[in-house]
Amino acid sequence: MKILGLDIGEKRIGIAISDKDEKLSAPYGIIKNDYNFKTNIEKIIDEYHIKKIIIGMPYTLKGDIGAQARKVIEFVKENIDFENVDIDYFDERFTSSIPEYKIKKSDRKKNDIDKLSAAIILQDYLEKNNEIKKYQ
Repeated sequence: MKILGLDIGEKRIGIAISDKDEKLSAPYGIIKNDYNFKTNIEKIIDEYHIKKIIIGMPYTLKGDIGAQARKVIEFVKENIDFENVDIDYFDERFTSSIPEYKIKKSDRKKNDIDKLSAAIILQDYLEKNNEIKKYQ
């Protein structure tokens, strides 16, 4: 099953998609956080037969739900309610700093941060989930 990873920002949403074996994550793209979001994301869900969405949750450094995390939760409640698609949240602390560092060292565009962050969130989720499956 393929899994969709989302890094939800106020202006843009980074998107990543896993392989069908749920081992690898790849950056997919960026869509605007606007009134077209639901239509745009539905197309991706249908095209790639997505059954699960992992939402990056911006917890505070102490691991609490702060103002930004509440915004993400509200956005999800209002915009992500697809039939037959599970939704899960995953800690995204520090995921933006990794692509920012890599972009500074390369000639990639700054806009790549959002989709690279989504890919890192999804990859971290996949690795943790696969590690748990080993012991079940």
